[in-house]
Amino acid sequence: MSKNARPDAYHRRLQSNLRRNAEACAALAEWGFQQEDQLVLGLGVREPYVRTDGRTVSGVLAYPLHAASGRGRFGCVNIRGVTSNAEHEIAWSAGDPTTVRVGNGSSTLIVAGGPVSVWRLGLAVARAGADVAVIASSQPGRMPEEWSARRFWAPWIRLIILNEAGASVREAVATAANRPLEVVDLSGTETMPVERQDEWLSDILNGVGRVQETKRAGNDIVEDGEGDFAADPIPLHGGFARGQLLYPFRVERRCRTSGRMAYSYETLVLRGDGAIMEAGVLPAPPGTPPHRRVHALNDGTRITTAPEQSRTASWSLEGIRAYSAARRDGRNPCQRDSGVILSDVGRFIASRVSLPRNEDAWIAVGFVALTHMFRVFDALPIMLVTGEKGSGKSELASAVADLSFNSTVMAQGSAAALVRLASDCGGLVVLDDVEGLDTAGGAFGELAQCLKVGYKAHTAKKPLTAPSGRVDVHDFFGPRLITTTRGVDAVLASRCISVGTTPGTSQRLAGEIDGNALRDELHALAMSRVGDVRDAYLRFRERGGSRVDEITAPLFAISEALDCAPIREALTSKQR
Repeated sequence: MSKNARPDAYHRRLQSNLRRNAEACAALAEWGFQQEDQLVLGLGVREPYVRTDGRTVSGVLAYPLHAASGRGRFGCVNIRGVTSNAEHEIAWSAGDPTTVRVGNGSSTLIVAGGPVSVWRLGLAVARAGADVAVIASSQPGRMPEEWSARRFWAPWIRLIILNEAGASVREAVATAANRPLEVVDLSGTETMPVERQDEWLSDILNGVGRVQETKRAGNDIVEDGEGDFAADPIPLHGGFARGQLLYPFRVERRCRTSGRMAYSYETLVLRGDGAIMEAGVLPAPPGTPPHRRVHALNDGTRITTAPEQSRTASWSLEGIRAYSAARRDGRNPCQRDSGVILSDVGRFIASRVSLPRNEDAWIAVGFVALTHMFRVFDALPIMLVTGEKGSGKSELASAVADLSFNSTVMAQGSAAALVRLASDCGGLVVLDDVEGLDTAGGAFGELAQCLKVGYKAHTAKKPLTAPSGRVDVHDFFGPRLITTTRGVDAVLASRCISVGTTPGTSQRLAGEIDGNALRDELHALAMSRVGDVRDAYLRFRERGGSRVDEITAPLFAISEALDCAPIREALTSKQR
């Protein structure tokens, strides 16, 4: 705690009133406030005054409020057994509610129910040297105006709200912050013995008394406790956890610090329910090397590394914000039906390249949708585009890439290059004009082998040596599109769904479609409907069958869940 500014004559009189009020001093001592603490907080006792209803209020604990206007104001606290005719059972203040705050921590913010809880927790924070800030409203049950802005909550990695703050405040904070809030119920704070204050803080930070996350936060937080637990962090690119997709994105954060504007890049994570989260490194034993530290999102989801935006991020910031706002307000983030969106994907592809078979165009449409939710599936088909030189293979690949999830194009390259590119971009990788995959072994044997094992989530892992000499295992699972004139060998072909191109078969369709806007719609469609697709996929997967059934199950699931019968008809036609 930092000392307040030099008190004026009125403030000094309030402090003098406190020193002469034995009952108030005894109550503060029971709360754990020594004389030095009282001076730091600027506490005093207000002189008796008459309420608007004619009753006299006396024995009120007063403290200075730091209003944004800079005007000197004082808040009031009810001291049970000392205060007579209190205007509120906890605290009150004139004018609009103001933030009561102790601590400058940037890691965790605790929202308490009133000033006394803030001060008591603040003492424990100071003793522990914890990276924690504690706040409350000067008018319990009402939020200060600044709490309504998301930027107010943005600096903290973890948000904890005590149940004593009240249901209305919890819901309002959850809506404003648009992030997970941990709700902790540790009642009886006023009667808590002084010697338990440090334990109280520890309990809050360690989840003791945690009853839930707020409704806006969505998933249950991962429970903590001593012992060894399964270590299964997820990659964030295309991430899928607890029924929700995750999407990391970078923003330039601007804030005013000490009268000057400060700028930094921050990577946030959008969750399928619209929550915008941050990530941090969980506390570790002293001396723990960086590669053994645990990274986690605000909701407790363990992630493989600190979040980074994809090198080929495909969702615009405007689209992300619109999606989050729609989810927060209870609106459908997709303004058009799924069938209409997918039909426009077909029109976009047709405006770029002509395909001789209509079913191949719908296979491409389904594949585009698949890229936006690929981690929902256990195995993916490789889209293989074959045809003569000049038949439109690259044009088709470019059209698919333009609408797909975090797509990138790779020309001739090694298996290691594919793995690193897939890890950095985390989406569709197009291998354009790749020859030499039509026979086993040869110059592209390692690349072909990488493609063969990469179609399944549990086998798409490859160890690579980092510049430091440490060996890292890379997850390179994701959608692939290959264009070639010569085809691929039989083993790789069994993992592929083929699309053929022929030069000069017909004219492209006319018509302008905004590819960027359509891609944003596909992101929103995937995020909001992934649960339906996952349910449909599980039904198809349970049927078992051949490898063809395995790799086409994701496309059948998309067709069923997103109401696009032409995709199902195209798949059925190919299997005849």
